[in-house]
Amino acid sequence: MVLQKRKLDESGKPIDDEIESFKAIAVKKGDSVFIPSGTGHLLVNTGKTWFVTIDDSPVNFDEVDPVSLPGHADYEPVRKMRGFAYYAVEENGKPKLEKNLKYKEIPEAHIQNLKPTT
Repeated sequence: MVLQKRKLDESGKPIDDEIESFKAIAVKKGDSVFIPSGTGHLLVNTGKTWFVTIDDSPVNFDEVDPVSLPGHADYEPVRKMRGFAYYAVEENGKPKLEKNLKYKEIPEAHIQNLKPTT
């Protein structure tokens, strides 16, 4: 699971090529990851089997047009930047993060294990 939050300019508008926070989290069966508001997320399957997820967010798409939700599923900044701030690549059979050089400012990142919730 990759979580990425863009920096905001003085007016509160997100800056596409400047990242405030970036996390790459190794998840396994049964894990639950909270995605904060305003945070982009993507999943990278580095395994050799199917990776199935469920979204338990409170959005009810039967009642609301998802396009009308502010910032929900806005992929244009990711398309413009040719992906997230880091790419997940394989090195010696293990996942590794490689910087996306299209970004002007990104924090250092490492793949971390999911911390258990208490």
